[in-house]
Amino acid sequence: MRILFFTESLRSGGKERRLLELIRYLNGKVGYELLLVLTEEEIHYKYAYELDVEIKVLRRKYLRKDPVIFFRFYNLCKEFKPDIIHTWGSMLAFYAIPVSVLQGIPHVNGHIADAPVHLDMLSFHYLITKIGFRYSDIVLSNSQAGLRSYKVSGSKCRVIYNGLDLRRFDNLPDRNDVRSLYGITTRYLVIMVASYISGKRYDEFVNLAKTFSSKRNDVTFLAVGDARADNREFERICNMSANLDNIRLLEKVEKIEPLIHAADVGVLFTQSEGISNSILECMACGKPVLASDAGGTREIIEDNETGFLIADHNGSKAEEIICRLLESDVLRHEVGRKARALIESRFALDGMGKNFEGLYQTLQIRSGQNM
Repeated sequence: MRILFFTESLRSGGKERRLLELIRYLNGKVGYELLLVLTEEEIHYKYAYELDVEIKVLRRKYLRKDPVIFFRFYNLCKEFKPDIIHTWGSMLAFYAIPVSVLQGIPHVNGHIADAPVHLDMLSFHYLITKIGFRYSDIVLSNSQAGLRSYKVSGSKCRVIYNGLDLRRFDNLPDRNDVRSLYGITTRYLVIMVASYISGKRYDEFVNLAKTFSSKRNDVTFLAVGDARADNREFERICNMSANLDNIRLLEKVEKIEPLIHAADVGVLFTQSEGISNSILECMACGKPVLASDAGGTREIIEDNETGFLIADHNGSKAEEIICRLLESDVLRHEVGRKARALIESRFALDGMGKNFEGLYQTLQIRSGQNM
């Protein structure tokens, strides 16, 4: 089966990681020929070059929304002759419509990777998104919350949860060695992994660090994210935290697993979310997670069992939960153990991969019957 994946870039992000994990899974199976098509040659995940997949770049020549891409993508598909086109973004799904309709190739629209609270229904982006949904064979989301946010339903809708390759979390370096490498000397470490963008509520993370700084000196707050996503937001966060000794801001690191392993608690403050890879990665490391009750997070975390959920702007509740976790090794380890077990049963790469395989095979059979 020939599958063409069409995405904008491989910059740091949950959607990009999900795509590469899927390719990694399919690499281990017989009978797949894969082509990865980008519109920007921006590849932050260097292990992409180690995967058995050809990468082609259809560079935009004029605008971010370049109409020439229609023709270049159409010709590329005539040459590759894919059995399935799987797009990973609203504009890319729009580019794929002529190919899918005129060449009769099933189209999986994987745009929904978040669960926005508000959608601007008068915007160009919303119009393009809805057109893409209309002319796709499958509208795919990584959460039930995402389908509700975008108000799509019916037989063409599917949810496939993100899946992690759990081998990434095996044989990690000693956590004390990792802390020493980054100059972390406090007893406890609280980590937040997320891009430095406004949708991630880093204000709440910084304010939490500020609250702790006035009460105790045994906790370091570590933020790790991609500053290239929004340089102004990163500068703003740096300025907010400039006078705090208990907070560190790191730009994107090549391997996040050792840092999560070195932490005691993971947090994610966010405005909207589909299924967060950041949360999944902390849970895969056996860490208790405190997260905003937003979007699809409730589909991962059972409150007070596999993690903790809080409402927006509830700093006192966040402080209370983190203090409970830091002061009780038993609670911290028990919640972390349940979190890891949940990842193994519901969010492992093998499960995600099998779901995608089943989807592709069903579409291929349906397409053959319609010929």
